[in-house]
Amino acid sequence: MKKTHVLKNGLLTLAATLALGAVVLTVPTTISGSPVVAYAAEETAEVATIAEFEAALKNPTITVINVNQSIQFTKNITNIPNRDLTINGNADKGVVINSAHNSIYGKQNTKGKNLVTITNANIVGADSDGRFFTGGAGNGPSSYGWDVLAKNVTYTGARFVHLSEGKLTFDGTNTITTRAENAWVHDLEFKAGSTYNGIAANKDHGQFSAFYFNGALIKGKATGEAIIGDKAKVNVKIGPQSNVNHYYPVFYDKVQKVDVGTDASLDVDAAGVAFQFIPRADYVNKVPTFNLAAGSKVHLNGRGGGNYATMKLQYYGSEVNVSEGAELVVTGNSTKAVIESEYKGAVINLNAPENFEVTNKKANSKLFYSTNTTINATDVSEVATWAQTGGEYEYTPVYLDAGDFSLNFGKICNSKTLSITGDLSPNFALENYGKISLVGGGA
Repeated sequence: MKKTHVLKNGLLTLAATLALGAVVLTVPTTISGSPVVAYAAEETAEVATIAEFEAALKNPTITVINVNQSIQFTKNITNIPNRDLTINGNADKGVVINSAHNSIYGKQNTKGKNLVTITNANIVGADSDGRFFTGGAGNGPSSYGWDVLAKNVTYTGARFVHLSEGKLTFDGTNTITTRAENAWVHDLEFKAGSTYNGIAANKDHGQFSAFYFNGALIKGKATGEAIIGDKAKVNVKIGPQSNVNHYYPVFYDKVQKVDVGTDASLDVDAAGVAFQFIPRADYVNKVPTFNLAAGSKVHLNGRGGGNYATMKLQYYGSEVNVSEGAELVVTGNSTKAVIESEYKGAVINLNAPENFEVTNKKANSKLFYSTNTTINATDVSEVATWAQTGGEYEYTPVYLDAGDFSLNFGKICNSKTLSITGDLSPNFALENYGKISLVGGGA
């Protein structure tokens, strides 16, 4: 293993390649002639074998590891010391990192946070139990102290990381394909302008979400967040090989806020449920929120049929906020409904959306399974409705007057229209439709 020390101090930038040891240089400055001490600010290990890779991981002075030849794990690499670390996988040079049935385990850090950056990497793990990085033990509070940033990573295995008490961030272009979830996380972010292509539950009829927010509560509250940055593109498939109706969605459990940034997109194709807030009374902001910023596009498709809704808003007062020029398209194939909001008080706020569209491809089936749910709409110029014929609805709809209005529906777990205030035509009857489209902004 070769270690490279990069030294920086003011006008001085030196690089020394050493076998072992630290570097301290004393040189005169060009201005005063007084000595300047330059310490190693960054130490890089060049590795070509799994033994060298393990040694570099366990050396606390190494902060950058360049993997220059393909390697395969033979065991777990445990208790790597706490520090920020970058692993460069050199995927563009054909290097493959095979973690097999094993993982890197970070040492517990209860006093702060460490960031592992994985970049330019092609990683393969066993689809039964392989994962690349585990913060602590990977389950519950034992994984405190580690975050992961993945940039330009391709991963195939069981799960990419177990990071129940940490934040997983994606930047650049990442492709993650897994037998189970893509990852366990506490918080999740897709950086602005990034692209994410994920496939979860890719074998048989396995029941897995794409991201499992299974960390500990913070002061007794569920605080998990999924943030999609401006102009990011997130594409996720759940169980693409299966038509069995799946229960688990793209983000599952302790996630209380999902933000889709300006001009960003989220496209989820699921065998059943695509998006869900679960029923729990410990959300930190009392109600969970799904927020679509201006110009964003969210497409949720549940193709498996059966009895599961594509979108499940399963807590009192759940909010969906669609900003001006944003699009929310929810498609299902369910005997029950496309959107389920059986816990009363769910609210869908539409502010001049480009399109809010809900479609049930199952004939003679409803759009909503709701209790006291409200759609508040501003500047909706057109409402199109289709009867419950199912299929692709390739025929001319019935158009109704709109504008600014509030629609309340769902007496007890149904889609019965209860009241209409404002500009929406009094002929609107949600319980009769198999597809609706609400277009705003003067379209």
